[in-house]
Amino acid sequence: MLAAMNARDIEIFRAVMQGRTLRAAAEMLHVSQPALSKALRHCEDRLGFRLFQRTAGRLVPTAEAQAMLPEAERLYQELQGFKGFARDLGGHRGGLLRLGASSSLAVSLVPAALAALRREREAARLTLHLLPVRELADALLARRLDVGLALTPLALPGLESEVLGSVACVVLLPEGHPLAAEPVLRPALLAGAPEVGFAGWQDFGHSLDLAFEQEGVERRLAIEVGTTVSAVALVREGAGYAIVDGFACRTLPPGLVARPFVPEARRAVVMAHGPALGSSALMDRLRAILARLCAGPDGPAAQSARAPLAFTSGTQ
Repeated sequence: MLAAMNARDIEIFRAVMQGRTLRAAAEMLHVSQPALSKALRHCEDRLGFRLFQRTAGRLVPTAEAQAMLPEAERLYQELQGFKGFARDLGGHRGGLLRLGASSSLAVSLVPAALAALRREREAARLTLHLLPVRELADALLARRLDVGLALTPLALPGLESEVLGSVACVVLLPEGHPLAAEPVLRPALLAGAPEVGFAGWQDFGHSLDLAFEQEGVERRLAIEVGTTVSAVALVREGAGYAIVDGFACRTLPPGLVARPFVPEARRAVVMAHGPALGSSALMDRLRAILARLCAGPDGPAAQSARAPLAFTSGTQ
């Protein structure tokens, strides 16, 4: 029924239902009465039935018009919302950005970036989803997300990616751990201690394997994890130490400390999107904010690279 009506027809129908006279509706729409009467007749002709009975200068809604009103009102409100959205895009005030991030970034760097972006673009519509890297790539390829952020390369056909910065890795320990007194931790000191970490088949785990091998030490992986969030939780429970990206220090829970890991191991912050999407002003601004957070003198990338330095739950 409403498929035969265009956006202007819906506006006219709503105005007439509210005004109940051509004069009142014409004033609401800022048009002449003859023009409104002609538009209303054309709308009724397309529908194939009358919407109003003309009685003593007034327009009395038919049963069909009464039945159509709730749906017409819903469509009208959606149209107004869409117009506002388009207006904001034109004025670079709004926009829509659907962002996905791997676990560490989703609870550390990305919230800071989105908060900064929101302060600049209050009309923007932003969504954030925490996803494993593989699901992140799939969502980008399926266009369910506009942007993906990870600490692992997203080099897949159909995706464009760039490195925004990097962060040095740290060793997480319970406050009472014997190694917590050390200002810097290297494989020789960690030898024999149980580790909660990433297995060698994962990119990050493989790089740690190489770092330990260079010092003639074998990693003792007690519990294998796939996310930094899981590693932090397990360290807090006393399951062992964990080597994670320095962004984890932004949200370090009580009872944990972080020490720089030597030899330095860094993780790159990768931003990816589908090539068909292109780049919006909102995406460009997010990119700039993230790059600044990665490289800022007070950011975690810079802090975690300094040595000797200790992070505790009280310095977040």
